[in-house]
Amino acid sequence: ACTSLVPPRSPGRSRPPPSLVSIMPRKPIVGGNWKCNPAAQKAAAELIEAWKGTSFDKDKVDVFICPTALHIPVVKEGIEGLGMAVA
Repeated sequence: ACTSLVPPRSPGRSRPPPSLVSIMPRKPIVGGNWKCNPAAQKAAAELIEAWKGTSFDKDKVDVFICPTALHIPVVKEGIEGLGMAVA
């Protein structure tokens, strides 16, 4: 669930304090947690290859992939090559 930095309005207040209104908008974050899927390192490498046909605007969204520790050596370079981060 997302939470807002702007507190709910209290009775009698027409808008939030100016210090909270001037906060820069946040860049959206998309993250994927693999848990145990894919189960094999070969399948993980195939998944990276499949992602090569996709794109996203890196200026508008941060993408993080969270593979298992066993998959990191196989996929880290490929994920980062696609403009995504390994977390």
